[in-house]
Amino acid sequence: MCGIIGYVGPRKVVPVIIEGLRKLEYRGYDSAGMAILEKGELVVVKKRGKLKALEEAVKGNEYTATTGMGHTRWATHGKVEDRNAHPQLDCKGTIAIIHNGIIENYQVLRDDLIRRGHVFVSETDTEVISHLVEEQIDAGADLLDAARKTALQLDGAFAFLVLAKAFPGRIVAVRRLSPLVLGVGDGEMIFGSDTPALLEYTHRIIPLHDGDIVEINDKGYAFYSLEDGHAFDRTPMTVQWNASAAEKQGYKHFMLKEIHEQPVVIRDTLYGRIDIDSGHVELEEFQGQPVPDRISIVAAGTSYHAARVGKYLLEELARIPTEVSFSSEYRYQRPIVRPGMMGIAVTQSGETIDTLAALRLQRSLGAKVVAITNRPESTVSRESDVTFVTQAGLEIGVAATKSFMAQLIAFYLIALSFGQRNGTLDAETSAHYASQLSSLSQKCEQVLEYAGIMETIARKFYKVHDMIYVGRGVNYPIALEGALKMKEISYIHAEGYAAGELKHGPIALLDQDVPVVGILPQGVLYEKIYSNLQESIARDSPLVVLADKKDKRAQGIATDFIPMPPVEELFSPVIYSLPLQLLAYYTADGKGLDVDQPRNLAKSVTVE
Repeated sequence: MCGIIGYVGPRKVVPVIIEGLRKLEYRGYDSAGMAILEKGELVVVKKRGKLKALEEAVKGNEYTATTGMGHTRWATHGKVEDRNAHPQLDCKGTIAIIHNGIIENYQVLRDDLIRRGHVFVSETDTEVISHLVEEQIDAGADLLDAARKTALQLDGAFAFLVLAKAFPGRIVAVRRLSPLVLGVGDGEMIFGSDTPALLEYTHRIIPLHDGDIVEINDKGYAFYSLEDGHAFDRTPMTVQWNASAAEKQGYKHFMLKEIHEQPVVIRDTLYGRIDIDSGHVELEEFQGQPVPDRISIVAAGTSYHAARVGKYLLEELARIPTEVSFSSEYRYQRPIVRPGMMGIAVTQSGETIDTLAALRLQRSLGAKVVAITNRPESTVSRESDVTFVTQAGLEIGVAATKSFMAQLIAFYLIALSFGQRNGTLDAETSAHYASQLSSLSQKCEQVLEYAGIMETIARKFYKVHDMIYVGRGVNYPIALEGALKMKEISYIHAEGYAAGELKHGPIALLDQDVPVVGILPQGVLYEKIYSNLQESIARDSPLVVLADKKDKRAQGIATDFIPMPPVEELFSPVIYSLPLQLLAYYTADGKGLDVDQPRNLAKSVTVE
């Protein structure tokens, strides 16, 4: 959620901070700020609004500082005001803190600090950290020890950086649950909330683990334990992404670029995992793992919709009973875990706090846990028995597109593998399904050629306030996902329903001002869905239909028709997702909205 950057090295730090925060804008934010050590003084600049406001505030100043840190804030405690932006300072204005996460016991700490004479200027939970560090340093503690002793007083999930006038050329970072990454450069060290902020300077990174404290200075870095302060080492890993992955490469928005990258994502995720001729699926990640008797999937947001498709596939192809839960709900239930059950956590970032908590609960109850993630360096990867790394590449747009596609392909592969291993699928059926999977990339390319159709239809939605998306079977989750995309970036109230449920309440909403988007692939449910769409026509709702391009019946009932390549119903979620993404994109873009950074949203949700 919040973006953090911290740098020690030979470069002038202000441009490093600004560009690093720009690479983290996708995380969502409402204000930005920085603290630097300039000629022995701590200089702090912070502004509400977008990064441009911070850039304007520092323009014209010839800063020469080479140590500093920056922050983009996603408001939790306190309104969106300059005083609540980070960094937050101590009473003397000589210690600066930037922070991601939530300090759950901040009110108790704040009250105690006020009784001891500290003066607060913000409404944030973060400010308690700066005053606690102040007390430790006043008592004679070194910067590192002050940060550690402060962190031990805090409850919650957080990561913070501390910079102090009395300790030039040093930054200390602490992680508990919230993500933080160290970049190890040539004579320079850089912290970031996420890897994209580091790629311009280094490809050697060390993701901090829970309970890590790290100091960086002009000599390098050192790791320490939060619990007892002992020193230890972590080995850098090399990431393969390049800096150009974080550029738009000629597209108007990252989201549009990432939608168009999906055919490649499908090929990359399938590569090396399936023999197209025989249909045999070989998942090295699952070697030594038995086929489970039951599966429990936890996920949030778009990943939850991928998980709903996954449930359908696992039960259809492998005949394994599968349940799907919202991560945020699962951890507060009393889940039943029996021997032979497998837990699967689906998270693009690998840092979604609710999903991590749910995975930890599954594991504590005795389940083998599998992570489906786009980030092999993430916390969820480290804490799982098995990690299936999708091949979506760096995704910048807040609204997930290509990472969702990669998750779908992951579930197809896992379901096919389990079905083959437990004898549910024979060789002939496996080969047929492999052929279908291998054709999806090309079919997606065909859909993208129709982008102009979606752009034309989207013009009718600019002034719409409500929309209904319907699908059935394996495409019910796609209706949910299509509606989520529309509401995320166009701010139109859109809801997804199983088409058969229209008559059980939602049909009361339908009239000429409420468009219905219907997913109508060829298959066993075709006639049922067709009848359900007739119900919306009878209520005068404009009807957008996605169906086979040769389907004359669908064309006959549609106000607007989106032609789709022929595909078997089981595999239709993959290609039917794309038009819905494009409809949302062109609607939001046509309304002049910020497609890549929609209001109030963050790419990686690292607070409850």
